[in-house]
Amino acid sequence: MARVLVDPRLQESVGEGGQALLRDRAAAGHLAAVLGSRLGRDWLAEMEGAGAGGPLTLWVSALVREQRGAAPLRGRGAWWVHGSHRPVEAAAGLRLFANAPVAGGDEASQAAVMAVRAGHGAGLARWRMQLFDEGLEHARRHARRFGHLALAHTPAGVTDGFDLGRWLAGRRVRAAWLSVEQASQLAQLDRWWNPPWPVDWQRAWYRARDWVREHQQVHGGDNLAGLPHWLDLWLRQQITHHRQLHADQRRLLAELGLNEHEIKRFHAWPGRRRPVGEALAVADDFAARHGHLAVSRPTTADGFALGAWLAAARLRQRRAGRPTRLGQRLTALDPWWNPPWPIAWQRMWWAARHHLTGLPAGVQWWPGAPNADHTQAWLHQQTARRPLLHAGQSDLVDELIALAGQEPMWRPRICDRAWHTLSALLPPLPHHGGRRRSERQILEAIIHIVCTGQPWAQLPKVPGLPAPLPSLARRRHPGPHHPDTAARR
Repeated sequence: MARVLVDPRLQESVGEGGQALLRDRAAAGHLAAVLGSRLGRDWLAEMEGAGAGGPLTLWVSALVREQRGAAPLRGRGAWWVHGSHRPVEAAAGLRLFANAPVAGGDEASQAAVMAVRAGHGAGLARWRMQLFDEGLEHARRHARRFGHLALAHTPAGVTDGFDLGRWLAGRRVRAAWLSVEQASQLAQLDRWWNPPWPVDWQRAWYRARDWVREHQQVHGGDNLAGLPHWLDLWLRQQITHHRQLHADQRRLLAELGLNEHEIKRFHAWPGRRRPVGEALAVADDFAARHGHLAVSRPTTADGFALGAWLAAARLRQRRAGRPTRLGQRLTALDPWWNPPWPIAWQRMWWAARHHLTGLPAGVQWWPGAPNADHTQAWLHQQTARRPLLHAGQSDLVDELIALAGQEPMWRPRICDRAWHTLSALLPPLPHHGGRRRSERQILEAIIHIVCTGQPWAQLPKVPGLPAPLPSLARRRHPGPHHPDTAARR
């Protein structure tokens, strides 16, 4: 048998991961049957064929991995034996007990009892009960010390030389195989020893419960102020996904003080830092409502500081030098959310475009949006500054010019009938010599500045007049205490 198992030809055909003795399952079963027949152990083929990972398969796989220089599979060396394959120390005593005569009863009942004593897993079941009692005793010590059984399935779960974390993980996986008494014993130690949610969550809840018992219950009215960093992060995550939590998880959070009312108070806290998903939802709603994300820093939407959040996102992307994951999602909402020129310029461009093409369906003007005259004057100014603009800005301006067509330089705003009414209310001009000023032209310039926001120095030329408006604005006017000035006011 040893010569066969160490034969290099066999080692080359050993299955990976200890799932089968050979890669060919039929050949593996035949090999186990031949070995069992020659060794006088017919049960060997049955154990190898009962399921993946028989004792012979695991041993040969471990030897091959060691010879290949690979790490032991799941920490199991060549001499590791599965618990169900380990010999029972009381086997000799059980055999004697099975052969002993049964007092009383007929031959059929005695045969039934002898069959139960003779095998059918009775010894293995008793041995498993002993293992359970041993693990239960360690669990009882841990629960008495820490108040729960939410141990990590890591080396940290080893206490007193016993891997309690792995033992509890095995009981959770095989919870359906536990008897009613065994499940009740574990539940008495910890009601949530096998929760329907991850054990990591339950372990974090126990840690939060210990903090609450030592200090005070948490509440959302102060935006979770004064809590440790780890507890603050965990509670914010629970608030974010509160609707997806199990009903019992919500009740456990309520025991910490974080009930439905406190969560509503947390959401109502002004200026709190919201999760990325919630902030993206606000940005999406703003872009759908107004058609862009070119907002200034003081802008707020639905109680959220959207402008400050977008400014921070722009700064992070510029520092990274590449589109971030958040930036890609914002680009899908507005391709010019982070332009290489000022945001105010981009916001004026969107206003000019909406005035030229009309608001799309479902889009409305944002607070403080400029009017059509203001955007028209801005477009004329950008046309004059074309050599100083960015390449992308020039393309955007060309797009607006194509939509606007021939832009008028000047549009009179005072009709003849209105001027006839206004001129009668104005006092006569004093005669100081020099060129006489046009009162109608000055009023037109004032109204143009109010409507477009242009300064005096950038007023366009008035068709049909010899002098441009800027020259009129730079002439010396009467002082503030002049009687004509007071009368005109």
